[in-house]
Amino acid sequence: MNGPEPNQNRKGKMVVICSAKGGIGKTTLSVNLSMALRKKNVQVALLDGDFQFGDVDIAMDLGSSFSIYDALESLQTLDTFSLNRLMSTHTSGVRVLPAPDRPELADLITPEVITYITDLLLEEYDYLLVDTGTGLNDQTLTLMEKADQILLMTTLELVSIKNTKLLLRTLRLLEMIEKVKVVINRSTIDSVVQANEVLQILQIENPFYIPNNFSIASKALNIGNPFVASHSSSDIAKAVFQIAQHLDSDNPNHLPVKKPSLLETLLPMSRKKRRG
Repeated sequence: MNGPEPNQNRKGKMVVICSAKGGIGKTTLSVNLSMALRKKNVQVALLDGDFQFGDVDIAMDLGSSFSIYDALESLQTLDTFSLNRLMSTHTSGVRVLPAPDRPELADLITPEVITYITDLLLEEYDYLLVDTGTGLNDQTLTLMEKADQILLMTTLELVSIKNTKLLLRTLRLLEMIEKVKVVINRSTIDSVVQANEVLQILQIENPFYIPNNFSIASKALNIGNPFVASHSSSDIAKAVFQIAQHLDSDNPNHLPVKKPSLLETLLPMSRKKRRG
């Protein structure tokens, strides 16, 4: 890739949402979490990193005209301004860069392209969320390596738990485990495995739990109206808001400014009097 070098002044926090099995709510979490963070009055970008079969634009009812493929075509002159012009704006204010509209174009999105475009987005936005494809490939690994936080989704299904355990083992070998947080989706569904048993099986602590509310989640996805907006008081929306709160509280860019104590305020004054 011979595009210009991006500015290394990284502003934002990058959160990658991934899973070891398909159909467990990755895209649903990605779109709802991006909107939950946007409610904190911060700038949020959402990249559809499932470059073959991404459907973030459908989940948000965007009807997008451009995708990351259009950014690739103009890579030689691409900067934050021109990249923003290719992004769609959701009514919530979340800015979205969709996946290509044809699966065969996914192979053109190389790790070098991913690195360059995510660097540009991280200059401009407080948060960059990435919805990835299922499992591991060079593209997803590149996104994981750049991430500040990896949200690894699973459910109580045995196949999902087994695959998640294998993926966690791989991430430990790749020395990325410290930035992984497991999200147990549909955690209240009837299953032979209980939610509290998953911690021991996966050897993890303090996962996020999203309760089962399939009717709300499914309807919101099908009509392109994420549930943090359409059902903001529901149990699943509250769970997503809690994840957003955790992410934002960990963001060094948004730590509250500590006010000086009364003693700290008076000390400089007393020192000035002594000098006088």
